[in-house]
Amino acid sequence: MAILYKGSRLLGRRIAATSKFAGAPILWSVVLTVLLWTSGCTGMVSGANKPQSAIQVIPGAFDFGNVGVGKQVSHAAAVVNNSKTTVRLTKATISGTEFSISGLRFPVSLQPGQKSNFSIWYKGSRAGKAAGTLSFDGEPSSSDAITLTASTGSSTPQLNVSSASHDFGAVTVNTVANAALTLTNSGAANLNVSRIVVSGAGFEASSIKTPTTVPAGGNVVLDLAFSPKTTGNFSGTVTVSSDDPKTPTAAVALTGTATSQSIGKLIATPAALNFNNIKEGSTASAVTTLKNVGTANVTLSQISLSGSGFSTSGIATPVLVVPGESLTLTVKYSPTSAKTSSGDISLVSAQGGITSISVSGTESQSGLTLSPASINFGNAVTGVANTQTVQIGNPGTVPVTITAANISGAGFNNSGLVLPLTLSAGKTATFNVQFNPKSAGASTGSLSLVSDATNPPSAIALSGAGVAAGLSLAVNPSNVSFGSVNVGSTASRSVTITNTGNSNVAISQEALTGANLSLSGASAVTLSPSQSITLTVQYSPTTAASTAGSLAIVSNATAGPSAIPISGNGVAQAQHTVVLSWNASTSATGYNIYRSATSGSGYARVNSGPDGVLSYSDTNVQNGQTYFYVTTAVDASGQESAYSSEVSAVIP
Repeated sequence: MAILYKGSRLLGRRIAATSKFAGAPILWSVVLTVLLWTSGCTGMVSGANKPQSAIQVIPGAFDFGNVGVGKQVSHAAAVVNNSKTTVRLTKATISGTEFSISGLRFPVSLQPGQKSNFSIWYKGSRAGKAAGTLSFDGEPSSSDAITLTASTGSSTPQLNVSSASHDFGAVTVNTVANAALTLTNSGAANLNVSRIVVSGAGFEASSIKTPTTVPAGGNVVLDLAFSPKTTGNFSGTVTVSSDDPKTPTAAVALTGTATSQSIGKLIATPAALNFNNIKEGSTASAVTTLKNVGTANVTLSQISLSGSGFSTSGIATPVLVVPGESLTLTVKYSPTSAKTSSGDISLVSAQGGITSISVSGTESQSGLTLSPASINFGNAVTGVANTQTVQIGNPGTVPVTITAANISGAGFNNSGLVLPLTLSAGKTATFNVQFNPKSAGASTGSLSLVSDATNPPSAIALSGAGVAAGLSLAVNPSNVSFGSVNVGSTASRSVTITNTGNSNVAISQEALTGANLSLSGASAVTLSPSQSITLTVQYSPTTAASTAGSLAIVSNATAGPSAIPISGNGVAQAQHTVVLSWNASTSATGYNIYRSATSGSGYARVNSGPDGVLSYSDTNVQNGQTYFYVTTAVDASGQESAYSSEVSAVIP
């Protein structure tokens, strides 16, 4: 079967006939090959070396002392540029996995004589000693390595008793002499005290109910008393049982002498002083009252003490204390390391008596961190505020109070930081830093916080550049051509308007002119940089004639097109006919023609009845449709053959 197609094109391939009738349709195929190619580009980065300079870390070595397992402590440090040129620190090199630093964000630039503060941290992950080094790599030189040392205590509880023995001295019969012992847990786990037993006539202990739990680094006070009923020398023992794996039982020897003579006797109230969470570099003080509760004078001849960081004041020895008289003794604690310190203050009288005061203290860790270490706002439009968030952290063990924020540099300010601000241990807070340049040009500054932290962070370096506002628009496409469009139909094109400047652009109106043109999606809008809107232009010609118009864009942009041209050509709609022809069959008296919009099925006859001619013209076709045709042959008895092979026609 051959096809003559007027005003359309055919798609298909040659297929053999499937009936007894001779002939086969001739089908033509069109292969459209689209060649798409893309291209790219590459970039290159280069750099140059800088002059050499000297770098020094202060202090030159760090010893963290003894730290409990799982605990983290820090030391304040600084890196100084001692040269006459600018130094650029690129990284810190630390050996020893348990050491780290905070407060620096690389690269760090130091002007001549400038220093940058930071913190060195040690976390004891396992028992034993630790050692490492810290050095800074800089351009062009590196610092000398400084040594880092620390030790980590056991991860189990550890019981320390403030004294291994106590002598009550001479005590009058039927009177009471008092003393105290401090039980300290210097381990890294809770200490469970299961039992406290006192042996020896006249000796007693009170104020601790067993079983009791002492947290790591904590302590409890055990009050002792000696009340003899007869004269003579007395001895006894206080035995403390706990779950300390190394020393499950600690014994303190007690001694005292009972006399019938009237003697003087000093007692201290309180008999134990505890200083907890005291910051390194600071001093805490407390007082205890010494009173002669005996019946004779007492000469206080000597005050001696044990334990690191403790001192006394307020009493100059020797001093005479008459019965009933009281003296005030001031005790101070100035921690010098992170470990717990404990000891005794011994008040020795010339008459042979000793009064003891138990003392203990722990150092707190006071820290503050700022993140990020530097902020670069890049290019910022003048008059427009740019904001970045800063986080403050307290990695220490006690609260830190921030009293002031100092910010320098043109265009920089902060917001959201209400002072004074007290930050609890382990907590964080945030505030904002803004850069709002008033004129074009580079600007640098810094932000620092004033606080009571023992290791304050370095100032945050601030930088940015003010740039003039740029108001520009781009329109794509730059012109709209609809080409030829059938009369009575509608064609659409999209137009995208993009803000290609660095400031907001206000579009007040999009106006379209030209016959048979219409616009949708238009509205007053403000576009931020890189933001776009898409409009739709439609062309619906009513006559066969050309149209020329424009799309005007009214805005405050100073660069970019204010209008783009619009054109189109209306044409009369073409009338299409599909002409089918086929070869004759020797026994056929007529032929039927069938059509479908679906290939291979759904065929419907389009001729009124069997037709004896060998061709058919189908004029009832619609633009933009594809039709599929088959034929059958009918003999004199009305028998109809099977479908012939299928052909298709595409109507433009």
